[in-house]
Order: sequence, then C-alpha cells, then structure tokens
Amino acid sequence: MVRFSDIIKLGDKSTGNGVSHKAEKEEKTRLSETQVPGTIGHKPGSAPSSEYKRGLEVVSYYEKFIEKAIDIRDRVMGDRGISPSPMLSDLHHIIENNLIDKLYEYSMSTLDDYEQIIVHNVNVTFASLRVGEGMNYDTKGFLQLGLAAFLQNVGMYRIPDHILRKESGLEEFETEIIRRHPEVGSQILSRMGSRYQWLVEVVLQVHERSDGSGYPRGLKGPEISELASIIGLTDTFIAMIKPRPYRDKFPQPEAVKYIIKEAKRLFPPKILKVFLNQISLFPVNTCVRLNNKSIGRVVSTDQKQPLRPEIELLYDALGAKLRKKEIIR
Repeated sequence: MVRFSDIIKLGDKSTGNGVSHKAEKEEKTRLSETQVPGTIGHKPGSAPSSEYKRGLEVVSYYEKFIEKAIDIRDRVMGDRGISPSPMLSDLHHIIENNLIDKLYEYSMSTLDDYEQIIVHNVNVTFASLRVGEGMNYDTKGFLQLGLAAFLQNVGMYRIPDHILRKESGLEEFETEIIRRHPEVGSQILSRMGSRYQWLVEVVLQVHERSDGSGYPRGLKGPEISELASIIGLTDTFIAMIKPRPYRDKFPQPEAVKYIIKEAKRLFPPKILKVFLNQISLFPVNTCVRLNNKSIGRVVSTDQKQPLRPEIELLYDALGAKLRKKEIIR
C-alpha cells in the first residue's frame, strides 16, 4: 500500500478523506440487504433460502477478517506476538466452501467503513486468492497465499500516523520510511519461528519487481517468489481503485488498463495473464455506456474474452427505460 503519487506518479488530487478510527466502527451505517450477495429479493419473515444464508456467511467472514486485521494491528502496535492459527482456520473454511469468488465480489462493492489500511489488507487477501484460483493452487498453496497476503503489510502499522494520513506529497525521508515497511514486517513475522521463514521471505519481496526496480533488495525475475509477485500485483490494483487522502480512486477499468500497459515489465507474464482473466475489466453489476449511447448492466464475464462481457440493457440511446429485458454481448 505505497503512495502512488510518490512511487509511480499517477496523480495527487486530494479527496479530503481522512482515515477512519476504530472507535468510529460502531457508528458506521450497516450494510443493507442489497449489498449482501444473494439477498436481493428476500422478503422479511419468509424462510431464508440457501443463497440468502450463503450471502450472510460471506458478510460474516468479511467482517471476521476485518476484526482479525484490527487485532493484528493492535498486536503489532503493542509489540505482542501474532498467531497464524485463527487465520489459517478461516482461510481453510473459505477455500473448502468455495467462498473465494463471493468474498472477492463483496469486498469490491462494500463500503470502506474501517481504517484504510485494514480494508486494504483484507481486500488484497481476497483478490490474491482469486488469482490463486486461476493459478490452480491446491489447498496448501491457497493457505500460504492467503496468509501472506493478509500479513504483507504488518510493517505499515509501525509507520507514524501523520505520514499515512498526509494529503500532500511526501518528503523524501517520509517515502524512505514507507519503503522500509517490508523489512519491518519481516522482522515482526520472524518471531513466528523457523516454520514460517517462507512467510518472512514472501513479505520481504512483495514490493520487488521483475525489472529490478522494486525494493528493498532490487531483486529481478525468478529471484522473486511467485506468491510475492501475485500479492504485489493485487496490492497495486487494490490501492489504485480505492480513494486515498491525497487522490481520488481510479475507476476499475482505468486501473486494469494501466496494469495492461505498464505491468508487463514489472510482473511475470504468467501471473499478469491470470490476473487479467480473474480480475475482470468489467465487474459484474457495473453499469456501462455502449457505443450507441444505450446503458446496460454487466451480468456475466467470460475469462476467455474479458473485454466482451454479457450486458443487460437498461436504457436506450435516448435515456428511456426499457420495459423488455434484453441481453447482449
């Protein structure tokens, strides 16, 4: 979660949004049914359907990961140890019950009701798991990827709050403080013992890039762990599509276009290809304007043809709402 205004110079338009505090959590507006996957059309008082229950399970696990991220933040700030067991248990449940896609879709549409870095870490976790699906990972691979993605930013919790909240450009010394967070994170996680040395190495490499332009060690190509490259790519993407105190968010299609154009030299081709297949340019439920000026809603995407989603037309070229449902490619 590095400032792109200082690292890749994507812009610096300020939104004026501050970082949410833990104390504000209970004051946030809770999610409506229409934001819960599978709950649209459910009538109060009626027996909940299996899809409705699944939707509630998705929300429950998203909230659990938010709470775990807050707990880890507090542990790091209090210099207390981190146990991976609870996270691995929840990740295993998500994997075995095929909740990855639903959790990813939900994380992309839900309100950012919590501290920015907390939401970021959770969203990167589900986006990384989504890419892991495209990589055909087995359960062990998913668990390692999910755990590393969830903990990759623990070093950020040691960065002074005024730097993380700063709305103007960072000073050179402040940028250097942020760029040291992988090393700080690896030191924190090294306390887990030799069994998790692989995790320490992955976290240390998340900001390395294939062309050697990354940090902290300037590694190149095959020197970089595959897990680190996946997390590094999803970390870049999630940071772009969410607002920051110093800029507005980038629309998801614009973020994907940037990655298509620039990331070919930064990440392995295989991972980039899988990412583009798994993270659609046109997310389901996105409203789009067609060339003929009509407006529609994305109802499905095809991994083999990511630029050709299936569209349900809603309004014609003159802005009149269509009475008859029409699906086009």
